[in-house]
Amino acid sequence: MTCTDLSGEWSVFLDETKFETLPKAFPDKIILPNTTSNARLGKQNEEKANGYLTDLYRFEGYAWFRRKIAITREQSEKELTLLLERTRKTAVYVDGEKLGEYCSLTAPHRYAINGLSEGEHELVVRVDNTEYPTKGGHLTSPDTQTNWNGITGKLALLSYDTYPEAIRITSDLSKNTVTVNSAILGGKSGTALLRIYNDEFEFARETTAFSESFECTLTLSGSVPKWSEFSPDLLNLEIAIGEDTRVVKFGFREFKADGLKFRINGSETFLRGKHDGMVFPRTGCAPTDIESWLSVFKTAMEYGINHYRFHTCCPPEAAFDAADALGIYLQPELPFWGTIPDKPDAEFEFLKAEGFRILREFGRHPSFVMMSMGNELWGSREALDSLLGEYKHGFPDKLFTQGSNNFQWVPCVLPNDDFFSGVRLDGERLIRGSYAMCDAPQGRVQTARPESVHNYDAMIAHESVTSGGSAGGEIMIQYGTEMKKVQSEGGELLIPNVPVVSHEIGQYYTYPDYGEIERYTGSLRHFAYEMYRDTAAEKGLLSYAERFFKASGALSVECYRREIETVLRSGKMAGFQLLDIQDFPGQGIASVGILNAFMESKGLIEPSEWRRFCASTVLLAELPRFVYTSGEPITCGLLISNTAPNVDIREIEWRVTLNGEELAEGKSKLERTDGRITRAESAKFTLRCDKPAAVTLLLRAGGYFNEYTLYVYPRIDVKITENEITYNGKTLPIVHDKPRGGALCIPYSEEGDLKGEYCTDFWCYGMFKSISESMGKPVPAGTLGLLPNTESELLRGFPCEAHTSPVWYDIVTHSFAANLDGTEITPDVWVIDNPERASRLALLYRDGGVVCTSRLWEIADNIEVKHFAASLMNAIL
Repeated sequence: MTCTDLSGEWSVFLDETKFETLPKAFPDKIILPNTTSNARLGKQNEEKANGYLTDLYRFEGYAWFRRKIAITREQSEKELTLLLERTRKTAVYVDGEKLGEYCSLTAPHRYAINGLSEGEHELVVRVDNTEYPTKGGHLTSPDTQTNWNGITGKLALLSYDTYPEAIRITSDLSKNTVTVNSAILGGKSGTALLRIYNDEFEFARETTAFSESFECTLTLSGSVPKWSEFSPDLLNLEIAIGEDTRVVKFGFREFKADGLKFRINGSETFLRGKHDGMVFPRTGCAPTDIESWLSVFKTAMEYGINHYRFHTCCPPEAAFDAADALGIYLQPELPFWGTIPDKPDAEFEFLKAEGFRILREFGRHPSFVMMSMGNELWGSREALDSLLGEYKHGFPDKLFTQGSNNFQWVPCVLPNDDFFSGVRLDGERLIRGSYAMCDAPQGRVQTARPESVHNYDAMIAHESVTSGGSAGGEIMIQYGTEMKKVQSEGGELLIPNVPVVSHEIGQYYTYPDYGEIERYTGSLRHFAYEMYRDTAAEKGLLSYAERFFKASGALSVECYRREIETVLRSGKMAGFQLLDIQDFPGQGIASVGILNAFMESKGLIEPSEWRRFCASTVLLAELPRFVYTSGEPITCGLLISNTAPNVDIREIEWRVTLNGEELAEGKSKLERTDGRITRAESAKFTLRCDKPAAVTLLLRAGGYFNEYTLYVYPRIDVKITENEITYNGKTLPIVHDKPRGGALCIPYSEEGDLKGEYCTDFWCYGMFKSISESMGKPVPAGTLGLLPNTESELLRGFPCEAHTSPVWYDIVTHSFAANLDGTEITPDVWVIDNPERASRLALLYRDGGVVCTSRLWEIADNIEVKHFAASLMNAIL
């Protein structure tokens, strides 16, 4: 087989009217592979989108591409196939004659162009990015990679006598065999020679007869390296037919579900996944070269990621090649976000065929371990289960799920489901830490005091369940950036018997870094960030933007850590899929990442620090809270979550330090192991201090470590009532109306005041405000944590960081955010507002006297509140 590269300069004509006949003129030029937007063809887009990135040269219609091709005598005597790797709906013309049309949003387009004579011919490819047979999910959405037009992957002319295609490779570790299935292009029968080898050894050699296809099982000899995240060893499969030879790489591996666990080659593994909608802001389309995907995946791996869930999309082959090389487990997904009909319609049939195209095209890759039918689907469970069954029959080495978070409030496990991906097991059995207000009840990270004990095992275990199933009927749900009504079938009590993966966990918003705006130098612009920046400037907040970014980012990191550690403590969970370590510049602009949309660090946390709580081996401390009174005895459970091989840990060393000075230490022997989780003896210690202190609990074992901050306060005799604070023989009056000197003003909240929230906002304010209003649900507060002025005289006796920390939990949750719009007051403790509303909000400030919005008398017995009140009193009197 020979491959003639057709990349390079093509002539192009853009037609929004979609006229069917061949153009007479092609006035523009483009270097393919590329998109028309990146080539800056067509009219400039005047829109300035505020909910997603703006495509400066957005074009929808027919893009006609033309070039000359030279056919040699040898090519004219062989089979010829035109390959268009990554494109939209296409039609191909040769010498003015239409050869046909093809539609796949994920798989390469191939056209047989046999019978061409030696010499020069005119090739025209028409690409249409309108009226797809399905909406396309994140493959075509302006929220992610845009609805581009063009050809972004390999363009080539293949010539051959016979060519193996749709190669499927299935490993059986118990028998030490590999079964190869392949179609043979060329329409001839004959014999194929198959070899399996690597750089050192040949493991198998076999011949097999074929006509249009073949199936051949090879028995491997010797010690065959197995593929996994820890040893992504690849083998070569060579298929030789006469003079035509094709070599593909594959991995000898088995990825299976075993009860509630995933196993790779017989060993338990745990998915530490991220969502991916193929957001690439430099180009607006996914790259098709392996180097780009190696860079993306290596960055993710630096943050402990071993798994990618592609949201309503499938990446190009280069992503599978890169994941094969690095050991990342991939989950492509059908490009569908909607309702499955009872009887198959045209869209369903397209999606079904698209799934088979994905499996046949990329299924040989060892990184392709699992597949989903779509995102948050509703409709016919029977049709979904039937589809699963067809895919499983043809591709038994993959694990399949009905979809990601299907039937949201009434989830189920279908007979053909290999694993479950969702956010709840019924209305109250929650398996992630955060939810939108329209999906309430909210999660523990949003509503509970910061702690590190909770896990989801009780939500999954049979013995914990007391509620019945769910009733059917019409219900209202969030659907993308909108809401819609769906018909629910209801269901029986859900007790999972397959691995459970927590869907789209996180979504903790960080105030934007406006310095990122200048990074948008390609065909996309972040006009939403520019609008936010301009609004901040108009309201006198821009000078605080960097501090808002860092403070909200620190809170977001804390929330992500609590979220991830909760899943790691859950022995009955099989993994999580984050949304996301990367910003999502669509669906209202969700700055939820610790990396920006370019997969670059925001500087919020070092990768090595993140991996302390997101890795194959993590040491975990179980603490019911992080704020303590001096002299209070502390008992801390110790755990190890481990799926890495050859980890030899026999005890956990723990130390408690203050500014480097050791306060307590010990060694805890391991007690019992249940799957990946091993429990050690609890650590017990008592901390004493004569002034507020932030101490560090450090865990070490086998080269791994983790650390937690504990806040310790000495006992003080502070009494707080609704009308006064008394301390050291002094009394500070509390007033509730007008601030004045010599008193603390704690105004009563009024209707419309923003309730104090410890956690940062979920996803983004604008989108869920609109959805909540449409559904008649409470609107989110939309705040992003605190920015305390650590130099403030009011906080002199209440040392704290310049961001939200557990010492603020009760103070914040018993407060409201004072709106200081129209003033130039600089709060001593800011409540950071989202950039869309951009209000000047405060918890503590001065305006003719000191004003605090926290109802301290409701939490008067808490030690940190006593110190906060004493600090205010000492500064005022």
